[in-house]
Amino acid sequence: MKEEFYISLIGEAFDGYTEAVFSDSPVYIKHVSITDQRYLHKHYEKYRQVALDKGLEAEEERSAYVLKEGIWEEKDDMEIQSLEFEAGNLKRTIKSLFLPSQKEAMQEDVDEKLKKLEELKLKKREVMGQTAENYATSRSGDEILRYLLFKDKELTQHLYSDDEFGELEVWEIVKLSLLQAEIQERLSDNRIQEAVLRPFFSMYLSLCEDAAGFYQKPITGLTVYQLRVVLFGRMFYNIFQYTDDIPDDFRQDPQKLLNFSEAQRNKDSGHKGKIRDDADASVVFGATKEDVKSLDGDPNAVSLSKEAKKHGGKLDMKQMMRLAGHDV
Repeated sequence: MKEEFYISLIGEAFDGYTEAVFSDSPVYIKHVSITDQRYLHKHYEKYRQVALDKGLEAEEERSAYVLKEGIWEEKDDMEIQSLEFEAGNLKRTIKSLFLPSQKEAMQEDVDEKLKKLEELKLKKREVMGQTAENYATSRSGDEILRYLLFKDKELTQHLYSDDEFGELEVWEIVKLSLLQAEIQERLSDNRIQEAVLRPFFSMYLSLCEDAAGFYQKPITGLTVYQLRVVLFGRMFYNIFQYTDDIPDDFRQDPQKLLNFSEAQRNKDSGHKGKIRDDADASVVFGATKEDVKSLDGDPNAVSLSKEAKKHGGKLDMKQMMRLAGHDV
Protein backbone atom coordinates (compact mmCIF):
# COMPACT_ATOMS: atom_id res chain seq x y z
CA MET A 1 0.00 0.00 0.00
CA LYS A 2 1.16 3.55 -0.75
CA GLU A 3 1.91 6.07 1.99
CA GLU A 4 -1.17 8.10 0.95
CA PHE A 5 -3.42 5.14 1.80
CA TYR A 6 -2.11 4.96 5.38
CA ILE A 7 -2.27 8.75 5.84
CA SER A 8 -5.89 8.65 4.69
CA LEU A 9 -6.62 5.70 6.99
CA ILE A 10 -5.25 7.48 10.08
CA GLY A 11 -7.14 10.65 9.08
CA GLU A 12 -10.34 8.62 8.81
CA ALA A 13 -9.81 7.20 12.30
CA PHE A 14 -9.09 10.71 13.65
CA ASP A 15 -12.30 12.07 12.06
CA GLY A 16 -14.40 9.47 13.84
CA TYR A 17 -16.48 8.78 10.72
CA THR A 18 -16.20 7.52 7.16
CA GLU A 19 -17.59 9.47 4.22
CA ALA A 20 -19.25 7.32 1.55
CA VAL A 21 -21.79 7.59 -1.25
CA PHE A 22 -25.22 5.97 -1.09
CA SER A 23 -27.98 6.48 -3.67
CA ASP A 24 -25.82 9.15 -5.38
CA SER A 25 -25.65 11.23 -2.18
CA PRO A 26 -22.93 11.62 0.46
CA VAL A 27 -23.46 9.71 3.68
CA TYR A 28 -21.38 9.84 6.88
CA ILE A 29 -20.94 6.61 8.82
CA LYS A 30 -20.05 7.18 12.47
CA HIS A 31 -17.43 4.98 14.12
CA VAL A 32 -18.63 3.32 17.32
CA SER A 33 -17.55 4.66 20.74
CA ILE A 34 -17.91 3.15 24.22
CA THR A 35 -20.99 5.33 24.78
CA ASP A 36 -22.52 4.09 21.53
CA GLN A 37 -21.92 0.48 22.53
CA ARG A 38 -23.83 1.03 25.77
CA TYR A 39 -26.79 2.51 23.85
CA LEU A 40 -26.81 -0.37 21.37
CA HIS A 41 -26.64 -2.98 24.14
CA LYS A 42 -29.84 -1.54 25.59
CA HIS A 43 -31.54 -2.14 22.23
CA TYR A 44 -30.38 -5.75 22.25
CA GLU A 45 -31.96 -6.31 25.66
CA LYS A 46 -35.16 -4.56 24.55
CA TYR A 47 -35.57 -6.77 21.47
CA ARG A 48 -34.70 -9.90 23.44
CA GLN A 49 -37.56 -9.15 25.82
CA VAL A 50 -39.90 -8.47 22.87
CA ALA A 51 -39.01 -11.89 21.44
CA LEU A 52 -39.66 -13.63 24.75
CA ASP A 53 -43.02 -11.87 25.07
CA LYS A 54 -43.94 -13.13 21.59
CA GLY A 55 -43.23 -16.70 22.63
CA LEU A 56 -39.76 -17.32 21.22
CA GLU A 57 -37.66 -19.58 23.43
CA ALA A 58 -34.53 -18.32 25.14
CA GLU A 59 -31.33 -19.97 23.96
CA GLU A 60 -30.93 -21.85 27.24
CA GLU A 61 -34.44 -23.34 26.99
CA ARG A 62 -34.03 -24.26 23.33
CA SER A 63 -30.68 -25.89 24.07
CA ALA A 64 -32.25 -28.06 26.78
CA TYR A 65 -35.01 -29.09 24.34
CA VAL A 66 -32.71 -30.18 21.48
CA LEU A 67 -30.62 -32.18 23.95
CA LYS A 68 -33.69 -33.87 25.41
CA GLU A 69 -35.04 -34.78 21.96
CA GLY A 70 -31.67 -36.06 20.76
CA ILE A 71 -31.47 -33.47 17.96
CA TRP A 72 -28.17 -32.30 19.44
CA GLU A 73 -25.90 -34.35 21.69
CA GLU A 74 -24.01 -33.38 24.82
CA LYS A 75 -20.80 -34.73 23.33
CA ASP A 76 -21.10 -32.10 20.58
CA ASP A 77 -21.20 -29.35 23.21
CA MET A 78 -18.23 -30.94 24.93
CA GLU A 79 -16.31 -30.96 21.64
CA ILE A 80 -17.05 -27.24 21.18
CA GLN A 81 -15.77 -26.52 24.69
CA SER A 82 -12.71 -28.70 24.11
CA LEU A 83 -11.83 -26.98 20.84
CA GLU A 84 -12.23 -23.55 22.46
CA PHE A 85 -9.98 -24.62 25.34
CA GLU A 86 -7.34 -26.16 23.06
CA ALA A 87 -7.28 -23.15 20.70
CA GLY A 88 -6.93 -20.81 23.67
CA ASN A 89 -4.06 -22.84 25.13
CA LEU A 90 -2.28 -22.98 21.78
CA LYS A 91 -2.58 -19.21 21.36
CA ARG A 92 -0.98 -18.70 24.76
CA THR A 93 1.76 -21.21 23.92
CA ILE A 94 2.54 -19.39 20.66
CA LYS A 95 3.39 -16.26 22.65
CA SER A 96 6.02 -18.15 24.65
CA LEU A 97 7.68 -19.94 21.72
CA PHE A 98 11.21 -18.95 20.79
CA LEU A 99 11.40 -19.58 17.04
CA PRO A 100 9.10 -17.89 14.47
CA SER A 101 8.98 -21.11 12.42
CA GLN A 102 7.58 -22.90 15.49
CA LYS A 103 5.03 -20.11 15.95
CA GLU A 104 3.90 -20.48 12.32
CA ALA A 105 3.57 -24.26 12.60
CA MET A 106 1.49 -23.98 15.76
CA GLN A 107 -0.64 -21.21 14.24
CA GLU A 108 -1.62 -23.65 11.49
CA ASP A 109 -2.85 -26.01 14.19
CA VAL A 110 -4.82 -23.16 15.81
CA ASP A 111 -6.39 -22.21 12.47
CA GLU A 112 -7.42 -25.84 11.87
CA LYS A 113 -9.10 -26.07 15.29
CA LEU A 114 -10.85 -22.72 14.82
CA LYS A 115 -12.18 -23.84 11.44
CA LYS A 116 -13.58 -27.03 12.95
CA LEU A 117 -15.01 -25.01 15.86
CA GLU A 118 -16.85 -22.64 13.51
CA GLU A 119 -18.28 -25.59 11.56
CA LEU A 120 -19.65 -27.12 14.77
CA LYS A 121 -21.12 -23.81 15.94
CA LEU A 122 -22.79 -23.30 12.57
CA LYS A 123 -24.28 -26.79 12.79
CA LYS A 124 -25.62 -26.01 16.27
CA ARG A 125 -27.14 -22.70 15.11
CA GLU A 126 -29.00 -24.59 12.38
CA VAL A 127 -30.27 -27.12 14.92
CA MET A 128 -31.28 -24.45 17.43
CA GLY A 129 -33.25 -22.40 14.91
CA GLN A 130 -34.67 -18.99 15.86
CA THR A 131 -34.25 -18.01 19.51
CA ALA A 132 -34.91 -14.81 21.42
CA GLU A 133 -31.18 -14.07 21.35
CA ASN A 134 -30.98 -14.56 17.57
CA TYR A 135 -33.94 -12.26 17.06
CA ALA A 136 -32.40 -9.62 19.35
CA THR A 137 -29.07 -9.81 17.52
CA SER A 138 -30.75 -9.35 14.15
CA ARG A 139 -32.98 -6.45 15.23
CA SER A 140 -30.27 -4.66 17.19
CA GLY A 141 -27.98 -5.12 14.16
CA ASP A 142 -30.49 -3.13 12.08
CA GLU A 143 -30.56 -0.46 14.78
CA ILE A 144 -26.75 -0.27 14.79
CA LEU A 145 -26.84 0.31 11.04
CA ARG A 146 -29.47 3.06 11.27
CA TYR A 147 -27.94 4.69 14.34
CA LEU A 148 -24.51 5.16 12.70
CA LEU A 149 -25.77 6.77 9.46
CA PHE A 150 -25.75 10.58 9.24
CA LYS A 151 -26.49 13.30 6.69
CA ASP A 152 -23.71 15.61 7.88
CA LYS A 153 -20.07 15.28 8.90
CA GLU A 154 -20.87 16.93 12.24
CA LEU A 155 -22.94 13.79 12.94
CA THR A 156 -25.97 15.70 14.19
CA GLN A 157 -28.68 14.58 11.70
CA HIS A 158 -29.46 10.91 11.25
CA LEU A 159 -29.93 9.81 7.66
CA TYR A 160 -33.10 7.89 8.52
CA SER A 161 -35.71 7.93 11.26
CA ASP A 162 -36.92 4.59 12.64
CA ASP A 163 -39.94 4.65 10.31
CA GLU A 164 -37.92 5.66 7.24
CA PHE A 165 -35.35 2.92 7.85
CA GLY A 166 -38.15 0.37 8.21
CA GLU A 167 -39.37 1.26 4.70
CA LEU A 168 -36.04 0.58 2.99
CA GLU A 169 -35.84 -2.22 0.44
CA VAL A 170 -33.81 -5.31 1.32
CA TRP A 171 -31.19 -4.47 -1.34
CA GLU A 172 -30.70 -1.04 0.22
CA ILE A 173 -30.06 -2.51 3.67
CA VAL A 174 -27.66 -5.04 2.14
CA LYS A 175 -25.76 -2.25 0.39
CA LEU A 176 -25.52 -0.23 3.61
CA SER A 177 -24.30 -3.36 5.44
CA LEU A 178 -21.59 -3.80 2.80
CA LEU A 179 -20.44 -0.22 3.37
CA GLN A 180 -20.08 -1.02 7.07
CA ALA A 181 -18.15 -4.20 6.28
CA GLU A 182 -15.77 -2.27 4.01
CA ILE A 183 -15.01 0.16 6.85
CA GLN A 184 -14.27 -2.71 9.24
CA GLU A 185 -11.95 -4.31 6.69
CA ARG A 186 -10.12 -1.06 5.88
CA LEU A 187 -9.72 -0.15 9.57
CA SER A 188 -8.75 -3.65 10.66
CA ASP A 189 -6.22 -4.14 13.45
CA ASN A 190 -3.55 -5.18 10.96
CA ARG A 191 -4.08 -2.09 8.76
CA ILE A 192 -3.95 0.24 11.77
CA GLN A 193 -0.76 -1.48 12.97
CA GLU A 194 0.81 -1.00 9.54
CA ALA A 195 -0.25 2.65 9.52
CA VAL A 196 1.28 3.58 12.90
CA LEU A 197 4.58 2.04 11.76
CA ARG A 198 4.77 4.24 8.66
CA PRO A 199 7.37 7.07 8.68
CA PHE A 200 4.75 9.85 8.75
CA PHE A 201 3.40 8.60 12.11
CA SER A 202 6.77 8.14 13.82
CA MET A 203 6.68 11.64 15.37
CA TYR A 204 3.39 10.77 17.10
CA LEU A 205 4.40 7.43 18.64
CA SER A 206 5.70 8.90 21.90
CA LEU A 207 2.44 10.87 22.31
CA CYS A 208 0.35 7.68 22.30
CA GLU A 209 1.07 7.12 26.01
CA ASP A 210 -1.81 9.49 26.86
CA ALA A 211 -4.91 8.67 24.78
CA ALA A 212 -7.11 11.43 26.22
CA GLY A 213 -4.36 14.00 25.83
CA PHE A 214 -3.56 12.82 22.31
CA TYR A 215 -7.11 13.48 21.12
CA GLN A 216 -7.97 16.24 23.61
CA LYS A 217 -11.19 14.50 24.62
CA PRO A 218 -12.30 12.03 27.32
CA ILE A 219 -11.74 8.31 26.75
CA THR A 220 -15.50 7.65 26.73
CA GLY A 221 -15.84 9.89 23.68
CA LEU A 222 -13.20 8.06 21.63
CA THR A 223 -14.14 5.60 18.92
CA VAL A 224 -12.81 2.05 18.90
CA TYR A 225 -10.54 2.92 15.97
CA GLN A 226 -9.13 6.00 17.72
CA LEU A 227 -8.37 3.85 20.77
CA ARG A 228 -6.65 1.24 18.62
CA VAL A 229 -4.44 3.85 16.97
CA VAL A 230 -3.00 4.95 20.34
CA LEU A 231 -2.97 1.39 21.72
CA PHE A 232 -0.87 0.06 18.85
CA GLY A 233 1.18 3.26 18.74
CA ARG A 234 2.10 2.86 22.42
CA MET A 235 2.82 -0.86 21.97
CA PHE A 236 5.25 -0.31 19.09
CA TYR A 237 6.83 2.73 20.75
CA ASN A 238 7.69 0.56 23.76
CA ILE A 239 9.14 -2.12 21.48
CA PHE A 240 11.39 0.45 19.79
CA GLN A 241 12.42 1.84 23.18
CA TYR A 242 13.31 -1.45 24.86
CA THR A 243 14.31 -3.83 22.05
CA ASP A 244 17.85 -3.69 20.66
CA ASP A 245 19.16 -4.45 17.18
CA ILE A 246 15.82 -4.55 15.36
CA PRO A 247 16.49 -5.39 11.67
CA ASP A 248 15.57 -2.49 9.38
CA ASP A 249 13.22 -4.61 7.26
CA PHE A 250 11.21 -5.53 10.40
CA ARG A 251 10.49 -1.96 11.49
CA GLN A 252 7.45 -1.47 9.24
CA ASP A 253 6.13 -5.04 9.39
CA PRO A 254 3.85 -5.48 12.44
CA GLN A 255 4.02 -9.27 12.63
CA LYS A 256 7.77 -9.53 12.11
CA LEU A 257 8.33 -6.77 14.66
CA LEU A 258 6.11 -8.46 17.24
CA ASN A 259 7.75 -11.85 16.62
CA PHE A 260 11.22 -10.32 16.94
CA SER A 261 10.32 -8.54 20.18
CA GLU A 262 8.81 -11.73 21.63
CA ALA A 263 11.84 -13.77 20.59
CA GLN A 264 14.19 -11.26 22.23
CA ARG A 265 12.19 -11.35 25.48
CA ASN A 266 12.20 -15.14 25.50
CA LYS A 267 15.93 -15.22 24.86
CA ASP A 268 16.64 -12.69 27.62
CA SER A 269 14.47 -14.63 30.07
CA GLY A 270 16.74 -17.63 29.84
CA HIS A 271 15.94 -19.55 26.66
CA LYS A 272 19.36 -20.39 25.33
CA GLY A 273 19.85 -20.57 21.61
CA LYS A 274 23.59 -19.85 21.94
CA ILE A 275 26.07 -21.69 24.09
CA ARG A 276 28.61 -18.93 24.53
CA ASP A 277 28.26 -15.17 24.06
CA ASP A 278 31.81 -14.67 22.75
CA ALA A 279 31.64 -17.50 20.24
CA ASP A 280 32.44 -16.73 16.58
CA ALA A 281 29.08 -18.13 15.55
CA SER A 282 25.82 -19.22 17.09
CA VAL A 283 23.96 -22.46 16.63
CA VAL A 284 20.22 -22.62 17.18
CA PHE A 285 18.90 -26.14 16.82
CA GLY A 286 15.74 -26.39 14.74
CA ALA A 287 16.04 -22.80 13.55
CA THR A 288 15.44 -21.74 9.96
CA LYS A 289 17.37 -18.92 8.31
CA GLU A 290 14.48 -16.53 9.07
CA ASP A 291 14.47 -17.72 12.70
CA VAL A 292 18.13 -16.86 13.14
CA LYS A 293 17.55 -13.41 11.68
CA SER A 294 14.59 -12.80 13.97
CA LEU A 295 16.57 -13.87 17.03
CA ASP A 296 19.43 -11.47 16.67
CA GLY A 297 20.15 -10.82 13.01
CA ASP A 298 23.63 -12.32 13.51
CA PRO A 299 25.42 -12.52 10.12
CA ASN A 300 27.79 -15.13 11.59
CA ALA A 301 25.02 -17.60 12.42
CA VAL A 302 25.93 -21.05 11.19
CA SER A 303 23.92 -23.24 8.85
CA LEU A 304 24.40 -26.77 10.18
CA SER A 305 23.50 -28.29 6.83
CA LYS A 306 26.22 -26.27 5.04
CA GLU A 307 28.81 -27.14 7.68
CA ALA A 308 27.87 -30.79 7.44
CA LYS A 309 28.48 -30.75 3.67
CA LYS A 310 32.00 -29.49 4.31
CA HIS A 311 32.64 -32.59 6.42
CA GLY A 312 31.23 -35.29 4.22
CA GLY A 313 27.58 -34.87 5.11
CA LYS A 314 27.69 -35.12 8.91
CA LEU A 315 29.22 -33.51 12.01
CA ASP A 316 30.60 -35.26 15.03
CA MET A 317 30.14 -33.94 18.59
CA LYS A 318 33.53 -32.14 18.66
CA GLN A 319 32.75 -30.34 15.41
CA MET A 320 29.35 -29.30 16.74
CA MET A 321 30.90 -27.97 19.92
CA ARG A 322 33.52 -26.00 18.01
CA LEU A 323 30.76 -24.38 15.94
CA ALA A 324 29.13 -23.35 19.20
CA GLY A 325 32.36 -21.71 20.39
CA HIS A 326 33.81 -24.36 22.72
CA ASP A 327 37.56 -25.03 22.73
CA VAL A 328 37.79 -28.80 22.16
